[in-house]
Amino acid sequence: MSAGELYEESLPFPLITVVTAVIFLIALLMLVLFVIQLVAGPIGNNPAPDWFYLVMFLLMAATTFLIANFRVLVIRITDQSVTASYGLIKRTITWGDIEFGFRDESSTFGYGGWGARIARIEGRWRLAFNVIGAPGVVLRLRRGRVREFMFSTKNPEQVLDIIAQHTG
Repeated sequence: MSAGELYEESLPFPLITVVTAVIFLIALLMLVLFVIQLVAGPIGNNPAPDWFYLVMFLLMAATTFLIANFRVLVIRITDQSVTASYGLIKRTITWGDIEFGFRDESSTFGYGGWGARIARIEGRWRLAFNVIGAPGVVLRLRRGRVREFMFSTKNPEQVLDIIAQHTG
């Protein structure tokens, strides 16, 4: 950990890794079929047009990139803020914006599944960054339309202790 960093952890999301690998292989297959059809001629008796293979390759490659963002949830707590990120999707909350923290008792299905989600829990909008099999911590926020932020962590008690120290 660097100076000012109080806590950091990475939570892998194995199911996403498998899905990403499968979609990537489909993308490669579409690219190979595109090249074969360009070089060797039409594939089969009723061939798809060349552009179909190219469009499918581009679509699958873009999907691979987007889904790969959710392979690892990174939690970083510094003396300035709490940050949870799924690749390019990141939420940083400064200590001044946090009222308090508590252990999440909601079901994952209340959020609609795993990943980055938004749901109405007990009358409040809650943004959730969660993974399979890890408990969660909820931060109650002082302002904003979404007044709660939940993230998964392997060490909820340690995280809650740090939050309590910084929020009083």
